[in-house]
Amino acid sequence: MRLLWGLIWASCFFALSLQKPRLLLFSPSVVRIGVPLSVAVKLQDAPSGQVVRGSVFLRNPSHVNELCSPKVDFSLSSDRDFILLNVPIPQAQARICFLHLRRVPEVQLMVQSSWLRDSLSKQTDMQGVNLLFSSRRGHLFLQTDQPVYNPGQRVRYRVFALDQKMRPATDILTVTVENSQGFRVQKREVFAPFSIFQDSFLIPDISEPGTWKISARFSDSLDSNSSTQFEVKKYVLPNFEVKIIPENPYILTTPGFLSDIQVIIQARYIYGKPVQGVAYVRFGLLGEDGEKTFLRGLESQTKLVDGQCQISLQKAEFQGVLEKLNISTDDLPGLRLYVAAAVIESPGGEMEEAELTSWRFMSSPFSLDLSKTKQQLIPGVPFLLQALVRDMSGSPASSIPVKVSAKLFSGSTSKNQDFEQNTDGSGQVIVSIGVPRTISEVQLSVSAGSPYPAVGSLTVKAPLSRSSGFLSIEWQNPRPLKVGETLKLNLQAVGISGSFSYFYYMIVSRGQIVSVHREPRSHLTSISVFVDHHLVPSFHLVAFYYHGGVPVANSLRVDVQAGGCEGKLELNVDSSKAYRPGDTVKLNLKTESRALVALGAVDTALYAVGGKSHKPLDMVKVFEAMNSYDLGCGPGGGDTAPQVFKAAGLAFSDGDHRTEIRKSLSCPKESKSRKKRNVNFQKAIHEKLGQYTSPVAKRCCQDGLTRLPMARTCEQRAARVQQPACRKPFLSCCQFAESLRKKARTRGQVGLARAMELLQEEDLIEEDDIPVRSFFPENWLWKVEEVDRFSQLRLLLPDSLTTWEIHGMSLSKTTGLCVATPARLRVFREFHMHLRLPVSVRRFEQLELRPVLYNYLDSDLTVSVHVSPVEGLCLAGGGGLAQQVQVPAGSARPVGFSVVPIAAAAVSLKVVARGSFDFPVGDAISKILQVEREGALHREEMVYELNPLDPLGRTLEIPGNSDPNIIPEGDFKSFVRVTASDPLEALGSEGALSPGGLASLLRLPQGCAEQTMTLLAPTLAASRYLDKTEQWSMLPPETKDRAVDLIQKGYTRIQEFRKRDGSYGAWLHRDSSTWLTAFVLKILSLAQDQVGGSAEKLQETATWLLSQQRDDGPFHDPCPVIHREMQGGLVGSDETVALTAFVVIALHHGLAVLPDKNSEQLRRVENSISRANTFLGAKATSGLLGSHASAITAYALSLTEAPEDLRRVAHNNLMAMAKDIGDKLYWGSVTTSPSNVLSPTPAPRSPADPIPQAPAMSIETTAYGLLHLLLWEGKAELADQAASWLTRQGSFQGGFRSTQDTVVALDALSAYWIASYTAEEKGLNVTLSSLGRSGLKSHVLQLTNHQVHRLEEELQFSLGSKINVEVRGNSKGTLKVLRSYNVMDMTNTTCQDLQIEVTVMGHVEYTMEAEEDYEDYEYEDLLAGDDPEAHSRPVTPLQLFDGRRNRRRREAPKAAEERESRVQYTVCIWRTGKVGLSGMAIADITLLSGFHALRADLEKLTSLSDRYMSHFETEGPHVLLYFDSVPTSRECVGFGAVQEVPVGLVQPASAILYDYYNPEHKCSVFYGAPRKSKLLSTLCSADVCQCAEGKCPRQRRALERGQQDLEGYRMKFACYSPRVDYGFQVKVLREDSRAAFRLFETRITQVLHFTKDARATADQTRNFLVRASCRLQLEPGKEYLIMGLDGATYDLKGDPQYLLDSNSWIEEMPSERMCQSTRHRTPCAQLNSFLQEYGTQGCQV
Repeated sequence: MRLLWGLIWASCFFALSLQKPRLLLFSPSVVRIGVPLSVAVKLQDAPSGQVVRGSVFLRNPSHVNELCSPKVDFSLSSDRDFILLNVPIPQAQARICFLHLRRVPEVQLMVQSSWLRDSLSKQTDMQGVNLLFSSRRGHLFLQTDQPVYNPGQRVRYRVFALDQKMRPATDILTVTVENSQGFRVQKREVFAPFSIFQDSFLIPDISEPGTWKISARFSDSLDSNSSTQFEVKKYVLPNFEVKIIPENPYILTTPGFLSDIQVIIQARYIYGKPVQGVAYVRFGLLGEDGEKTFLRGLESQTKLVDGQCQISLQKAEFQGVLEKLNISTDDLPGLRLYVAAAVIESPGGEMEEAELTSWRFMSSPFSLDLSKTKQQLIPGVPFLLQALVRDMSGSPASSIPVKVSAKLFSGSTSKNQDFEQNTDGSGQVIVSIGVPRTISEVQLSVSAGSPYPAVGSLTVKAPLSRSSGFLSIEWQNPRPLKVGETLKLNLQAVGISGSFSYFYYMIVSRGQIVSVHREPRSHLTSISVFVDHHLVPSFHLVAFYYHGGVPVANSLRVDVQAGGCEGKLELNVDSSKAYRPGDTVKLNLKTESRALVALGAVDTALYAVGGKSHKPLDMVKVFEAMNSYDLGCGPGGGDTAPQVFKAAGLAFSDGDHRTEIRKSLSCPKESKSRKKRNVNFQKAIHEKLGQYTSPVAKRCCQDGLTRLPMARTCEQRAARVQQPACRKPFLSCCQFAESLRKKARTRGQVGLARAMELLQEEDLIEEDDIPVRSFFPENWLWKVEEVDRFSQLRLLLPDSLTTWEIHGMSLSKTTGLCVATPARLRVFREFHMHLRLPVSVRRFEQLELRPVLYNYLDSDLTVSVHVSPVEGLCLAGGGGLAQQVQVPAGSARPVGFSVVPIAAAAVSLKVVARGSFDFPVGDAISKILQVEREGALHREEMVYELNPLDPLGRTLEIPGNSDPNIIPEGDFKSFVRVTASDPLEALGSEGALSPGGLASLLRLPQGCAEQTMTLLAPTLAASRYLDKTEQWSMLPPETKDRAVDLIQKGYTRIQEFRKRDGSYGAWLHRDSSTWLTAFVLKILSLAQDQVGGSAEKLQETATWLLSQQRDDGPFHDPCPVIHREMQGGLVGSDETVALTAFVVIALHHGLAVLPDKNSEQLRRVENSISRANTFLGAKATSGLLGSHASAITAYALSLTEAPEDLRRVAHNNLMAMAKDIGDKLYWGSVTTSPSNVLSPTPAPRSPADPIPQAPAMSIETTAYGLLHLLLWEGKAELADQAASWLTRQGSFQGGFRSTQDTVVALDALSAYWIASYTAEEKGLNVTLSSLGRSGLKSHVLQLTNHQVHRLEEELQFSLGSKINVEVRGNSKGTLKVLRSYNVMDMTNTTCQDLQIEVTVMGHVEYTMEAEEDYEDYEYEDLLAGDDPEAHSRPVTPLQLFDGRRNRRRREAPKAAEERESRVQYTVCIWRTGKVGLSGMAIADITLLSGFHALRADLEKLTSLSDRYMSHFETEGPHVLLYFDSVPTSRECVGFGAVQEVPVGLVQPASAILYDYYNPEHKCSVFYGAPRKSKLLSTLCSADVCQCAEGKCPRQRRALERGQQDLEGYRMKFACYSPRVDYGFQVKVLREDSRAAFRLFETRITQVLHFTKDARATADQTRNFLVRASCRLQLEPGKEYLIMGLDGATYDLKGDPQYLLDSNSWIEEMPSERMCQSTRHRTPCAQLNSFLQEYGTQGCQV
């Protein structure tokens, strides 16, 4: 009995212990630093009247005494037993508690109350739970002004900063930009006071295509990173867009069944109107890995009707093609049908393309989603199966039958239940399955659709039986809710043996507990939740109760439909109105409260060129970002209460039970594996590529398969491949491709289907670029407006015919962020014109304007079109003469006008079209036609030292120029620049800190990596000088900002050349160079603070450099950029020494970015420098080094503080080679004559003479010498002398000869000027005077040594005039003169060492494969002459389809007109002298007027394994070709060019080949259009030709016609109008072509009259010039009477030469035989009388 009572007592005690009071602690399972933490505290099972007080706080698990938050007090009682607290977590306190030092991001949430210890008999007064912490907080949204950009474009972006509650946050942000290779190119810390930050940056023009990323984060929150991406690719906006629309979003295929395959091709102009034209379509198959094969025989061409056409594939035809490839329809599911379409519009012949890659073969048209179905059963409660059915487009599928088979298990028995139900309008079906209490497991099989259903399965199990029961949450109609609705649920305890009083529940959204509630228990407890904006886009309802001391819980995830914003933003335009270009549009902005509205308008054409994958920010993305804070995983529920809490994203503790700490911030992802499907594509090319497995060999094979735009055998090409491992596959594949081409050529002309088969056999390589063409602006309206409920903006529309999409985002303090639905407006004219112009033309060339008229009205139009009169243009009828044109309704028609520019200027060309009185429509287009002068631009520079302290230097005389090749009537310009402050001129706002940086100092291209570094280096030198001397105030206020911008541009650009190992190559695809990598390390180490670059990345660069060092100390360069053996001294030895010294200098500067003093890498670098110095010292001791190697060695040893003996030897060797002229010191050679002959010992010069100019190598050497001297002795006499010489070597722009000499010279001079800076002010007064045709022109300048002055006004004076300079004051200065004029011959430039030859062949006839993928030329078919017409073949329209290789836009063939516009350029270079290059050579080809080079041809020459050039650039009419070297034997490259606008009488253009590092080492030539070409024929109509020839001379033929001189017309011409300056009787000796002129060399037989040609006597020669466009012909051997006005040019002997124009008298002297005839006797006598009278008496007036 006692035992029984004991058991009863024990059981009672145990039951009471289960009901013991306790504290429940709930919080989100992740703590956000800086965001208050919501904590729910509940008092459970406390006796009535019990009051519990305590506090809640966070602490570091490792430092329990360090609190990470303030303590938040609370008070609980039995009546108020469930409360919600907010625990602040300041950033500063989180740092104080050392959370940032924890390796595992854990923090403890603690509740502290004496009640825990006193009432519950615990040993501690604390209870807690472990949480993860994250610094992620708030929301950052980024926006760019476009989704896609061209290289070289500027990107504008915005960052919107919001806090956790979606309200504006004013904080410090860190913004970074990463290029397509993932390298960080920009990092900024900015403050956004209005929560919107705007900025921009420039994409380097050499950027590779790819995806760039802009990221932003709160600066004190590393995890708050948010980003947006945009695409960089080469494109031009399309004129129209092509869409491929499949009839069904899938192709259904099952065993024995294949659905119909129909597709619609749609083409519409960007402004919405349909395109007239033809569509060319072909098909292919895409595997899972993206491998593509084309299905031959399925090609088609169809005319567009109302802008679209339908293509249907017959099943039998389709299956027949598959059988040829050994493909069964059973293999198709999982593959995609590829469709490519090209549309050529009829009026303008432009072509656009599109492709469809997402058209899948499916075994079912539906997909089935069971993810919203819970994974647990509640015995005795109906189980809800939630299934979502979508079609293949991802849209919900309504009214689809869904079958459910449920197998219910109870022990070893089971029973089946079947259900069938149709989906609702949202594609959802909810099936309620009755589950008896005894059921432990249910297996579900679900199928959707018929007869080819989507299937799925699911198994759910019941938790183990328990006395505490289960909590059921019943939602009768589960569906996404909307804001403003009320959620109604039923709570029920199931299987419980006892009772309890309350249900408790929490609302959790976006990772925070929003509210806590309790509800009294009843038989069926109903609760309601009002859905407001705080619960968007989803929330969790977590309910629980306690029974027997055990928590019982369940949860439910509820999705809220992503509707509108919390506030309101509406953008409204009157979309029903028809807008025209230039119209004013009213944009209405409506908000709910005061807000900032950020606007932007983008051309929808951008989405057609690849921007679809980067759609603008919308509310869907905003809701996704908000929902990313949701910590819950799954649809809700769990086997135990802690599992339920954890699945809802909560942490929980009641002292006995607690949730496990999260493993990560994100939910665990299901591992899915999918077997890739592939097909055996039996194509010859794919089989060939398949022979190679390594990526390198496969790439080499692809290069070999690609055909060049010039004739080369495969063996010749393979010989150029540098890597031996690449050469074999390249040659094999090249030969394979050639054999295929030869087979194709033997097949002859074929039908359409066979033509496409040939086309696809040539489709060897595929690329993804689709360049397109147009002239539309791309975006505008980038502004932020403050709006208080309503605002109306009046906007002026751009002159584009397109559809604009206006975006808006508002930011309000009360309602947060709102993204408006974009407003679209179409800008359109029912009648409009489209006009294309060439980049530039030359004077007196003839071009044909072809405006295209578009009529979208329902009626035919009669339109008059004319070109408005403008000065400098010859037009039909003098301008204003209209052509009447009939334009049928819904069509387009071109109109032709011939135009001849006769003035060199930017001419505003305006074309006007007007309808009739009945149809008052019209349009006008105004574009700038750039008209250049004939010949080639020539520049001369002179530098003078101004020294008023030297009496001989106080007056200077700058001589005039007398270049015999100057263009008559040319524009002679002389620019003068005077300064008394060399530092501010070279380093200030007009020098290194000018808007273009060093690019504006040097007239050199900017393509390679080393050129890119020149954006950084001089700017750093200038900034360092201005910082040290505190002279920023002397420059314009924006100069500092400009310096930062230049440094950032250079840093961004150089990252494009970075390799993964930290090294750098000269070009994007070139192997790494030691010299270049060292150069980058040096400059970026100095720029580290300004650009915010990664120190770790620079450490990788230093590590790579160390790997290039040999054991005995020197460095070697596997891929040199500069050939250092050309720098003097011993060949080979100096190269290694100079490179080693250069790397030592770089590593020394790189020490600043290395880790702490004890790091292993630091010791390795210091050891490397020491070994290199030992090597340099040994070489210096030998005394065999040249001057350059000696200078850089001495500087390297001084900079690194090498041993004293080594430094002294190097110094003595260097000084032994120094040369001095007066008070100046230098090393190397200088130029003493205009021919640039180098002389080591220049003759003494007068102080008034121009300063001899040195080559680049001497400047660089002297600069290194100056740097050494500054370290050796500081600012002393030797340094003064070297700096004085170096200062006077600068060019007019401020740079020197090339990049390296400029970089090193500015570095040295800035160091010197810092050391020699003085605040003392000195003055310099300069007077410039010149006597020209308009009289004496004078300028007086008063300068000081603390300012720089540029005389912008041009001193224009007649040739031969001089400038007199008077200097006064007490400060030295510099005067620089730049002369710029055009020459008609290149004989004044030397081609002694370098040679270049440019030939143009036109037209080149294309064979079939030439018109396909490669645009190749059949060289074997070309004739020896210039007319290859004999080999022309018909070309089918489908042969324009380029098969994805180059995918360039081209116009539809207009027969002979198209072929005439296409030419082939051949550029040959070689060198004949013994002198090599210092490094890179550049060929600058000025294209013939109106032409542009085919980029695809140039890319083949640079990107394939058999590389023929290093790089190319196109700028306006110029094509720059980069060569690593110039061979001793003739080597040629070729490329095609197309003339889009017809130009006649095309003048010769210039080509220059020069040494990049010594630009004066060059060869300049002219080249012309091909003979027999229409390019040399006239295009103008009679009156236009007459106008163009208005300035041409006319040969007088009155005497030949026997007309008598009764009125004395010869004497009137000579003495009255125009009254001539000279009269000669001459005999023509020869005729010579000079660019756009013809030169007649004559011998004077009689001098009748002269003005300034005082030396003219009989038997002397004189030259007469006439424009090549004039028809005047003077025959050698005949005599002529020539009178006219004096010329402004002189020949080589200094005698005047004369331009024959409309003011010239030209008359052939009659022979004696002619004068004996009766008809001519009197006229001859009158002529002789005139010669006698005028020759002896002249004009008697």
